[in-house]
Amino acid sequence: MSAPTQEAEAIGRRRLWLRRSALGAVLLVLAGAAVFAARSGGPGALWLMLEGVLREAGPVAFFAAMAVLPAVGFPLMPFTLIAGPVFGPQIGVGPTIACAIAAVAANVALSYGLAAGAMRPWVLRLAGWLGYRLPAAPAGAAWQVVTVVRLAPGLPFWMQSYLLGVIRAPFVAYMTLSTLIPAGYIAATIAGGDALARGRGRTALLAFAVLGFIAAVLHLLRKRRVARAVE
Repeated sequence: MSAPTQEAEAIGRRRLWLRRSALGAVLLVLAGAAVFAARSGGPGALWLMLEGVLREAGPVAFFAAMAVLPAVGFPLMPFTLIAGPVFGPQIGVGPTIACAIAAVAANVALSYGLAAGAMRPWVLRLAGWLGYRLPAAPAGAAWQVVTVVRLAPGLPFWMQSYLLGVIRAPFVAYMTLSTLIPAGYIAATIAGGDALARGRGRTALLAFAVLGFIAAVLHLLRKRRVARAVE
């Protein structure tokens, strides 16, 4: 077996280990939640308890956590799923969406600062260990590079931010696209969650239909990017 083949297989095993570790962590959290729910009276009771805790903490603490925690690898999706039903009825769906998008903007700015500065050597090692090639970021193609990374399949949102920070993509292009690309599905998810919490089934279906459309468009764009790369 040739050295390049062995290296490719090693990289494949590392990526598989990373995905399995992430899946294992998620399953562990879900198992813990299931046990807690069973002891506290079921999933409904668990949700009411979580909802009460978050509402008592308030939107400032919630969206501050949404701005900070994804910079250290915490998934962004739980925040968007929870924000609508918890804070939509409390402060309104429009302000909730605005706060969520502002939190994402703060998060990508923080991630960029960390990746382009103190954590740059660590991110370079992690990317190399996982076999990811860091794209160059020429000034004339900055918007294309950021779009390609943001649409890359399989890369968590926080890792996309770190890779773009490591290559020091031009900040204006980075901030603009890193905020706008997830803004659509964040808005649709929050609107759908708020509608469910208020018992507005038709509005919820419309919001989730928009979410499905956005997901389909992003999938199509990813396929086109991959096809162009192959060519």
